Amino acid sequence: MWSRHGIRFRFSTVALVTGIVSTVLGGQATAEVASVDTIGEGVGEATFVESWGCGEPATIGPKAGKVGWLSDSELLRGPRADFFGRSVGQVRDNLVWWEIPMSGGTTRQVHARALPGFLQVTANLAAEQANGRYYSVRPQHSYGFTPRTIGSRSRISQHAFGNAMDINSTTNPYRGDNVLVTDMPSWYVQAWTDAGFCWGGDWESVKDPMHFSWMGPAFTPGYDEQYLSFPPNTSTANFTTRVLSSSTEFGPVGDDTRILGDGNGDGVRDVYNIRDGNQGVIVEYSRSDKANAWCAVSRNFAPNVALDGREVIVGDFYGKGRNDLWFLDNSGPNVSVEIVDRSAGYEESVVLQTAIPVGGGETYLAGDYNRDGRMDLYVIRSVDDVTRLEVWSGATLFLTALKDTDTGLGDTEGWEFSLDDRDLDRRPDLVAIRKVGNALQGLILTQANGYSGPAENVVIPSELTIADIAFDDYDGDGRGDLWIYGENGILEVYLGNTALAGTNYTSWFLDPDFECDEDALPYNFEGTFRDDDDSIHLASIEYVAQAEISLGCNPPYGDEFCPSDTVTRGQMAAFLVRALDLPSSGTDFFADDEGSIFQGDINRIAAAGITLGCDPPANANFCPEDVVTRGQMAAFLVRAFGFGDPGIVDSFVDDNGSIFEPAIERLRAAGVTLGCNPPANDRFCPERDVRRDEMAAFLHRALTGT
Repeated sequence: MWSRHGIRFRFSTVALVTGIVSTVLGGQATAEVASVDTIGEGVGEATFVESWGCGEPATIGPKAGKVGWLSDSELLRGPRADFFGRSVGQVRDNLVWWEIPMSGGTTRQVHARALPGFLQVTANLAAEQANGRYYSVRPQHSYGFTPRTIGSRSRISQHAFGNAMDINSTTNPYRGDNVLVTDMPSWYVQAWTDAGFCWGGDWESVKDPMHFSWMGPAFTPGYDEQYLSFPPNTSTANFTTRVLSSSTEFGPVGDDTRILGDGNGDGVRDVYNIRDGNQGVIVEYSRSDKANAWCAVSRNFAPNVALDGREVIVGDFYGKGRNDLWFLDNSGPNVSVEIVDRSAGYEESVVLQTAIPVGGGETYLAGDYNRDGRMDLYVIRSVDDVTRLEVWSGATLFLTALKDTDTGLGDTEGWEFSLDDRDLDRRPDLVAIRKVGNALQGLILTQANGYSGPAENVVIPSELTIADIAFDDYDGDGRGDLWIYGENGILEVYLGNTALAGTNYTSWFLDPDFECDEDALPYNFEGTFRDDDDSIHLASIEYVAQAEISLGCNPPYGDEFCPSDTVTRGQMAAFLVRALDLPSSGTDFFADDEGSIFQGDINRIAAAGITLGCDPPANANFCPEDVVTRGQMAAFLVRAFGFGDPGIVDSFVDDNGSIFEPAIERLRAAGVTLGCNPPANDRFCPERDVRRDEMAAFLHRALTGT
């Protein structure tokens, strides 16, 4: 659960830090943060959020070895097992009775560790009842602890952990069509959500309004307990058993930055690929919960951020259950850290000037050293055959050192470092790994021993050249397993434990029935765009891309063309400006294009006489959002390219009476259009909207004559 790049758990200790944060990076002033008192609750206990619709990252629940009702001997795996129990029987041993408010004294069993959340519901509803509000709960239609899987699937229900309650199931039915049907008043629902519960009526793709599930300690006000995980049913092992070896779509590392971390907050280690884009950084991650498949790459964009040679790690700086990006700059006398907020979609960042001196040979890790709920910054320095470990307090924004010690490791230049709770004391231990021949050597230094001298020396039978390492629980037994990402793009996992009895070496999180949707777009592809392989106009699309007439339809990535999308008049203006390299114009021709990203292009084609407007005779407007028809497109292209009059011809049977018929005939004579109904091609379809791939073909023919 500890990792090189932070911890995926959180708890409710609120650490408030007030003051002025210097935001000068490399001598360049950036935005100033006057008060950093919203950094949040920190990291610690697990979260159990069932849906993104509840406003937090949805985490994955474990699978069972069967479908349906579960016996007490059924093993439980993953973060929920860490918190609630390693078997159904162990969960049952920790159940307590809770009286459902407004039910006439009915009680149901819930887990003792979730009880504070349920008691908060009791208090909230008591306050509502004191104000004269009442919602009658029917005991025969309300359920608590129920050891079973979800429907016909192998995923284990939240009810099996004792942290969920169904209320009045018949009048609040589950709906797979995502239609909400409920008789619950809003104040009743809020009494639960304010106590830290996710309501099934808020789920994104289906609705289950009878259902309330506790999201974890971080979400219940006043939850101050910090429980140890339930002891694993395994013993430690020396990372000799490989349980995964797979490739990712990213391929060899090259110039990109590859790190291991939980990309989407679901509780599973992913592979990040971070690279510079146009006016920002592209953040991609290959999702391990989908077996790092070809369709399983998610991506985001961090605007106004650049790698600039900085080291990148991830960690939940803001305590929101998400891994933020940390860009570490050691070009000055002290380390500066730019934190890019994941929960804000990577669109917000703050730069912290730390008190950490730059001395060379630094490696950075994020972890909660003192369990205060804040991510601290570990700095490992290897200088003059001495490796020192420093830990800088996240509570003081890295202005105070918590630890400074000689590790006794000597020279560790070229070693990789990570954090793992090897001795299960809920404090991060330091792991150093290096390549030795055709294997890896690992040294483990525990915090309990002051990070001084290795407590373990292990040999890992991996031949990978390391790009990154991390520790996370792969098989779900509660012990950290070693994840290695190689420079060749291969991901390997080695168990840090003996095998769970009665199970094979499978992950706790993978869905055995997962398959990529055949219609999903590939990450790797040939050509400029990944979505045009089935278009009959593929060659024309590639032509307009190479000529920079089209920059794609999905900025900032620019790798999709959206061939079947229609073309707006604003987009048409941009196409023509790029195709003809039209000069800028200082005249503002139209009243309705203010604020349009295409305003400059619109004025250019107006100055060139390519457009007259969209509302004759006044022609004061351009209508930039209107979709271009094939008839209008003919007029645009004839004016743009000056195609000659072919005389009296009538090439198509469906344009008689169209104001665009003369332009259509000129377009046909120039070979720019063949018609719209091959092979006959006796129709032009002047009223039909123009698609982007058709526009590519028109421009290709207009510019090349072929």
